[in-house]
Amino acid sequence: MPFRPFPRSLAVVALSVVVLHALSVVFLGTSSMGSLLGNALQTFSSFLAAAMCFQAARRAAGFGRSFWILVGFGMGVWGLADFGWTYYELFHHTEPPPGSVIRFLFDTHGMFFVMAIFLNQEKADSSVDVPEALDFLQIGILFFLIYFGAYYLPAINLGYQGALAREFQVMTAAMSGIFLLALIQWRRGVTREGKRLYGGLAAYILVYGILATVVSRLQVAHETPTGTWYDLGWSVPLLFGAFWAASWQPGTESESHLRKRSHTLSEVLVNNAMFFFAPMIILLQAAQLGPGLRAIRFTVLGISFSCYAVRTGLTQYRQQQDEETVRRQTLAMDSSVEGIGILDEKGVHSYANSALASMLGLDSPHQIVGQPWRVVYAFQPLGEMESQIREGLKESGKWSGSLKLRRPDGSSIPVEFHVGRMPDGGTVCGCRDLSQHQQAEKARADAETKYRMLVEHVNAISYIAEIGIHGRWYFISPQVENILGYTPEEWLALAPNWDQNIHPDDLPVVLAAEEQSQNGFPFQAEFRVNRKDGREVWLSDTAVIVQGSDSHPVMEGIMVDITERKALETQLQQSRKMEAVGRLAGGIAHDFNNLLTIISGYTELALSRPQLPGEAHADIERIENASGRAAALVRQLLAFSRKQVLQPKILDLNKIVLNLDSLLRRLMDERIDMVTRVKDDLGKVKADPAQVEQVIMNLVVNARDAMPEGGRLVVETCNTELDANYAVEHVSVKPGRYVMLAVSDTGVGMDRQTVAHIFEPFFTTKESGRGTGLGLSTVYGIVKQSGGYIWVYSEPNQGTTFKVYLPRVDEAADAEEMVGTKTTARKGTETILLVEDDEAVRLLTETVLTSYGYKLLVALDPEHAQKLADMPGAEISLVLTDVVMPSMSGHELVRRLTQKKPHLRVLYMSGYTDNVIASGGVLEPGLAFLQKPFAPAVLAQKVREVLDAKAPVAR
Repeated sequence: MPFRPFPRSLAVVALSVVVLHALSVVFLGTSSMGSLLGNALQTFSSFLAAAMCFQAARRAAGFGRSFWILVGFGMGVWGLADFGWTYYELFHHTEPPPGSVIRFLFDTHGMFFVMAIFLNQEKADSSVDVPEALDFLQIGILFFLIYFGAYYLPAINLGYQGALAREFQVMTAAMSGIFLLALIQWRRGVTREGKRLYGGLAAYILVYGILATVVSRLQVAHETPTGTWYDLGWSVPLLFGAFWAASWQPGTESESHLRKRSHTLSEVLVNNAMFFFAPMIILLQAAQLGPGLRAIRFTVLGISFSCYAVRTGLTQYRQQQDEETVRRQTLAMDSSVEGIGILDEKGVHSYANSALASMLGLDSPHQIVGQPWRVVYAFQPLGEMESQIREGLKESGKWSGSLKLRRPDGSSIPVEFHVGRMPDGGTVCGCRDLSQHQQAEKARADAETKYRMLVEHVNAISYIAEIGIHGRWYFISPQVENILGYTPEEWLALAPNWDQNIHPDDLPVVLAAEEQSQNGFPFQAEFRVNRKDGREVWLSDTAVIVQGSDSHPVMEGIMVDITERKALETQLQQSRKMEAVGRLAGGIAHDFNNLLTIISGYTELALSRPQLPGEAHADIERIENASGRAAALVRQLLAFSRKQVLQPKILDLNKIVLNLDSLLRRLMDERIDMVTRVKDDLGKVKADPAQVEQVIMNLVVNARDAMPEGGRLVVETCNTELDANYAVEHVSVKPGRYVMLAVSDTGVGMDRQTVAHIFEPFFTTKESGRGTGLGLSTVYGIVKQSGGYIWVYSEPNQGTTFKVYLPRVDEAADAEEMVGTKTTARKGTETILLVEDDEAVRLLTETVLTSYGYKLLVALDPEHAQKLADMPGAEISLVLTDVVMPSMSGHELVRRLTQKKPHLRVLYMSGYTDNVIASGGVLEPGLAFLQKPFAPAVLAQKVREVLDAKAPVAR
């Protein structure tokens, strides 16, 4: 609505002013109180009108706000002048004299209306720019000259009545001029709001001018003071102005899109003429000033023309800036990849860029400019599209849609088409080529499909979640059901408390990774999580921080099931630990065997003395028994460390199991049911028969001890093939064909922690005093040294199964050797080269062999041995050498000696092979070896055996 309803309060106030005027006239007349009340009501009406104008300014914006502020100042200045008029009437009992400030304010308050008339109707803000300030200065100079030249100077030479008549003429002419200017601007208004404002101003000035002219003439003619009915002639127009300002309403939002007309030549001429109007009037007024006022005349003219020149320069500068802006905008539109076309009111193209021409299949935009839109879009389906566009423009002033532009050559391209209504009544059209966009969308959709397929098929959990252990989860892939047993919906429901599924020992690791991610670092953690079914799985969780919606950071990550990898790592660590312990045990056994050789040797020599007392004989026997047990313990350590010397043969494992069956059954408690199952077509293995028997014995005895309350014990053999999948799950296993020996019991079983240490030396689950803790470690060493593998499967209260896998061979089993009767070693006279770096072992060996009649050449080290062998006349029959010596191995020494004396016989002795004479602890065929510790009789018998051999043994 262009006007607001009249405020009731304002109507009551206006009516009160009129009533008070009437009462004042009736009861007080032209008395001092009547004059005071009359002038006060006029001043109040003026300030009321000014206040309503300032309130209207607060409701307006841009041009409207500036307009109401200036009109309000004009009405307020009138009130100030009337206040001064009251002072003169009450205290001086006369009117203000000609030339006084009071009359100047009365006669020039209209200059604020003129300033409002010269405002730019298209301005967007209410601030005063430099050109407007210069225009206001020109208007101020104009009103000053009109007052000074047209009224003040002539009034000096006129009488009182003549001065009043002159003032009346000047005021009437000024108000008439302002009224005409307001009418012109109303007629030329470029906006509906401007027309309403200037129309209202013209109406106010008309009412004010008519009443003021009539009242002034009557008051001058009758010399009537304030306090008569004429006072209403001043108050009524001011109250009219108050109602006008109070009822004014800014234009609605739809009016902000009102059509603007292009400036015609006549309008441009009138605009420039109005700006030229003030300097011309100033020039005419200044020319009428007498010669005595030359300084004022030239000063005023200089200021006026300077203002005009500066304003003209600023106007030209702004025009250049506008032209440059238009040029840049035109270049931007010409360079735009989007098609742009502008149509005038008649639908004729006034502009088009190259992009639009290219989309329409035309060679140049010149083929579009000047053509009606029906011609340009002749190939398009105009029927339905035209009605939609017109309806959209009518409702919202714009229309958008997607369509295919047809070209003259028959091709078409997809475009996004936009049509918008312009303020001047024209239309702007924009279209964007969607070809690349559709290709990009298709590529994005394909990529999204591939990504979704990858996420849904990769064996890992993909997720998107907020940072923080209790953050919200937005997405989780379907693999969560395969890995953790939860559906995606179930997991998202429990996700805020998912830390309850994390193993308590791993929770600090996850919290530390979460803290790192909050600082912007990637999330990385490995931890255990409980599945829905209670089982425990290891997850490797890796995530990166990305900016989500509203710049809210989230984590995008992937969780991989690493349970198998962790199991392999545990196996590998266990294997390395066992290897380290084995090296330690082997090193200890080497030195310990030398000591046991000395102890057992001298005890046997002592026992062979006939003059030995009985009590001493018993004590020495106890020492011999202890050394025997110690030797057995060392052999177990060597077996575990895989440093014992094996003499492998092609074996039928079934025969060994069956031969031991009766012996093993005698070891069983009557509450234990022992079952032996052997495969008929079992493959052959290559192993040391004595060591295999020890493996079976140890496993069976261990199973028996695990069933104190009785149970079932099963020994079985079968052929099996370990494939690549099995090898992946069991570190160090090589795929291939194997013979399996399994020993199972239904005993107490073991937990996971116990199984992890079961093959370690001296580790035992038995009570104190039962077992040494070397049984299973010995089994482990023998199996590993034989090229096989052993695995244990056990659970508490569910029993235990040990499975031994030995490589299967295709050779026939070796013939069983006949066990000969033990004979006493024969003496000899041959020369033996003894090489031993341990002095005590060397002295013992020399003593024993000398007692058997042999001649000894004793060498302290390999270098000494080579010198003794090179002595003239040295007829050496046998080289008896230790294997492990500081400067050179026994094997290397023998190699050097046999280069000069190929027919030398050799006997090695050692308590620790260290792969010097045996590959992997397996004795080479034909090689003579004596394992420390040994008894003197065994030494003598082995020496005689090597000397009596038909040919020299292997070196």
